[in-house]
Order: sequence, then structure tokens, then C-alpha cells
Amino acid sequence: MAGDTDGATDGLQGAAKDGSQNGATPNSGKPKHQSTRKQVKFSDKVEYFPSDSREDDEDLHLRRVIASSIVGNTLEWYDFLIYTFLGGVITKLFFPHENVYAQMIAFYGVFAAGFATRPLGALVFGIISDRYSRKTALMLSIVIMSIPTALVGCLPTYQTAGLAAPLLLVLIRVLQGFAVGGEFTATMVFLVEHAPPHARGLHGSWAFASVMVGVIVGSLVAMAFTLALSEAAMLAWGWRVPFLLSILGSGVGVYIRRHLRDPVSEEEDDHHHHGSGRRGPLRRVAGGILMVVLIDFMNALGFYLVVIFLPLYMQNFAHLSHRAALSVHTANMFLYLAVIPLGGWLSDKYGRTRVILLPAVAMAVVAYPLWCLFKTGSAGAAWFAQAALVCLMATFTGALPATFVALFPSEYRCTGLSIGHNLSMAAFGGTAPIMATGLLRGTGDIASPAALLIIAAAMT
Repeated sequence: MAGDTDGATDGLQGAAKDGSQNGATPNSGKPKHQSTRKQVKFSDKVEYFPSDSREDDEDLHLRRVIASSIVGNTLEWYDFLIYTFLGGVITKLFFPHENVYAQMIAFYGVFAAGFATRPLGALVFGIISDRYSRKTALMLSIVIMSIPTALVGCLPTYQTAGLAAPLLLVLIRVLQGFAVGGEFTATMVFLVEHAPPHARGLHGSWAFASVMVGVIVGSLVAMAFTLALSEAAMLAWGWRVPFLLSILGSGVGVYIRRHLRDPVSEEEDDHHHHGSGRRGPLRRVAGGILMVVLIDFMNALGFYLVVIFLPLYMQNFAHLSHRAALSVHTANMFLYLAVIPLGGWLSDKYGRTRVILLPAVAMAVVAYPLWCLFKTGSAGAAWFAQAALVCLMATFTGALPATFVALFPSEYRCTGLSIGHNLSMAAFGGTAPIMATGLLRGTGDIASPAALLIIAAAMT
């Protein structure tokens, strides 16, 4: 599957050529009427600033694009994931005290609810991004995400409101899922479309790297409050503050993004419409959507097991303390962040196929032995096991953005990629912690979640 996208330039030129064959070229003749549709052309240099030092201006703008994408995506994923890093507190405050399995299933069930609306958010924000501008979609998503996140910090607990508390939490997670469905894929497209042809893998990898910055910030904030406050203070009011901080973050994100320009040129594309009239939008992107879902399988399961599931798992099954589990996890998230750009760079140098397939094969072989290390109850062994899993996942994901972007024509790129990625995340990512908990309960083997990684790696 990934072989169809081997090579940074070949894949993306193929996507650009597809648009050209459908008539979207400036030399294809004069259209009967003019259209204001915006379309990216990878072969064109976009004039961002009228200046004699054009290359310097474009380099400066590219740095701004990367910085704004990292900041915006960091804030949005902090909002989406801070829930998981405060899992030990959330389970005590919002769910009945029955047993550890029931609490974990309830906790991850609410987490999965955030994925139910991701495909819908992907469709809405994808259309906004393709029809209007990438920047508009990115600014809207960060505002829509911050409001429900802040509302979590205002919710009553189960002791105060009974079942209404977890129900309100589910509603808020659904709204968050809608927003994040449009943010991440728009960021991927934004970065790759701005990148020079020889570095699309590296520049696209910053989309996943910025997710990890959000993970790290969320983990550090949760750890800071856990260390600074007593357990009683944390349960009484301290857990609310990390959610309320979202409002400040959204203001920063909007301010940074409002000064960017889209990587587009105004084109007359009447011929494009005539050339593609026999194939509707869905038919033109259906193959790309299927490819994204299948290639994204290991990313969806792997990310939500290694990054989201492991912190609570290490506390409940590897018998690490809350502080030890968060310390191990935070250290490995820095490693994840460092390796992702390496994966993108390797894909530019050696091709997408190798950088996608080799970590997948390695994961299928070593996932179970690594997971068995959690049985020791040692913090050092837990760190090593998660670190090895992180290196494989980070290398794999670093090559994905440029691969995915190349699968779609520019006029449907955000819509197609958003639908494919978020379908995969909703089906496999959001349910991964619940499936892992079910395996733990059904088998009694605390290394059983590795089976999910092995299956995902084999299918990729």
C-alpha cells in the first residue's frame, strides 16, 4: 500500500499532475467564465511578499508557518489530551467507585466519545479549508476546541450531580472531537504545501511533532499540579485549573495564525470543472481515503496505546506510583518528539515506503517481548519498553504527512485526507484503550495489549 507513495517528489508531483490533467493549468485556454476557486500548485513559487529579497522572505514565511502550526496544534492537542493525563483524578471524581476495570472502561468510554464526531468535524472543516482557505479552518478549530475544554473545568462532580456529571463530560468530549477532526489534517496539508520539494517529509513531520509537544505540555502540567498540590487539594479544585488554562492558549493560537497567508494562487479553473465533471468529488478521493485508513491503522492503534493508554496502565497493572508513571511517560514523550522529524527526514532521503514498512515489520516482531517488561514492576524496565515502542512509532509517523498529502488532488485534499484520517482514528484510535482493557480483563495477561500492535503492524 505504502509503495504507491514512495518518494517525496514523485508522489506529490503525481498529485499535482492529476490536477493538471483535469484542466487546472494557467495555459489550458481561456475559460468561458471566471472562478475564484483557490488551488495549490506545487510547481509554482507563491509570491508571499513583494520584495527584492524574495527567497529570504519565503524562508521567513516558511519558518512562521512551521512555528504557527506547532503552536496551534500544540494548544489544540493539549486541550484534547489533558483529560487523559488527569485520568487518576477524573476517574475518582466523575465515575462510580466499583472496580478498576469498570472505572477504566468508563473513563476510556468517555475518551472514545470524543472520536464519534471527528469524521463530521473532518468533513466540515475540510470543506471550509478547500473552498475558502486553510487558515480559516485552522483558526476556527482552535477557538471551537478551547471553549468546551474550559467548560470541563466548570463541571460538577459525580458526588454533586450524580450521573449528570459523566453525561456532561461526554457531551463536551463530543464537541472537542468535532474541533480536533478539522485541526490536525489541515495542519498536515498546510505544512506540506508550503514545503520545498526535497523536504516535504521533514516539514510535514512537524504536524505529528506538534502533537507530541501538546502531549508533553499536558503531561508536564498534570505532573506539576500533582507534585505541587496535596491529593486533597488536587481533588478539591486543582484538577480544574489545567482545563481553564485553555482559554489563554486559544488567544495565543489565534493571534499567531491570523498573520499567515495560505499557500494558494487564484486560478481560472473552468476547464478543471469540465475535465472532472464525469467523476464526482467522492469518487476522485475514494481511493486515497481507503489508502489513508489502511496505512493509518498502526498509527491510530499505536499512538493511543503507547501515548494515551500506558500512563494509567503503568499505575494499575505495572504497579508504578502515579508520580513514577508520569515521570517515565513524560521522559519518553520527549523522545517521541525528537524522533518524529528524523522519520520525516529519512523519508525524504530513502523514500516513504521503506520508512513506513520497516518500523511496521519491527513492531510486529518485538511488541509482545517489549510489553512483557511491564510485568517486572520496575520503572527502568517500563521506561525501556515504552522508549522502544516510541522509537518505532515515531519513525513510522514521521513519514505519514507527506505520504498522505500526495494521495489527493489539491481541490479536495483537506476534505479527503480529513475523512480518511479521522475515520481511522474513530474506528481504531478512540477504541484502542477500551480494546486493550478488554484484553486485560479477558486474558488475565498484562502483556495482552501487544496483540493489538501486532495486528495493526501486520495489516499496515
